[in-house]
Amino acid sequence: MMKTFSEFNEEIQELTIGARQKRTASDRMAQKRDYRKNRAKQIQKMRRYRKTAGYKQLQRKAKIMKKRGKTATGRQISVRGGTGAAQRIRDKKKELKK
Repeated sequence: MMKTFSEFNEEIQELTIGARQKRTASDRMAQKRDYRKNRAKQIQKMRRYRKTAGYKQLQRKAKIMKKRGKTATGRQISVRGGTGAAQRIRDKKKELKK
């Protein structure tokens, strides 16, 4: 049976999932503190952004790019680093193969 081009293309593409660096506790606390300071502004900003054409376009593009193992903006999909990162990578690959 002949394969269509899209089936062949999917078979060829190798998914690569990266692991991010493990963040320290002080980094996480600093991020949490900064977020608390700017929370109201960030919520308003996101509310406005979700109405834009750019946001809606990226939402549609994300579905296509996910099959290539990339985010909507073209960055590599990654999982949290640290203990168990290898297992999370395997799980993510399995999820993206569906």
